[in-house]
Amino acid sequence: MTDHPNAIKLDPGAALTDESVEVARIWITNNAGSNVLIDAGILEDPTVFGYLLADTIRHAARAYAGTWGIAEDAALRDQVTTITTIQEGTLN
Repeated sequence: MTDHPNAIKLDPGAALTDESVEVARIWITNNAGSNVLIDAGILEDPTVFGYLLADTIRHAARAYAGTWGIAEDAALRDQVTTITTIQEGTLN
């Protein structure tokens, strides 16, 4: 995919190598829902994918805490206790 102007820039210190692969990409559009792209062929074990999602939730809590000045545990608690599917989608 060509870089989108609103794509998150990679951290210059990210430990990416020629063997690194992108597993998921998430986009939102105001009033139009979300677009979640997952390459399920990358990780054969769904348990490992679950660990990756759990790690992503922890990173999101840290990001929200730092960005909005709230406690990390509060951000994590809000994520975990209010998770719902906001839209049904199609498989990519």
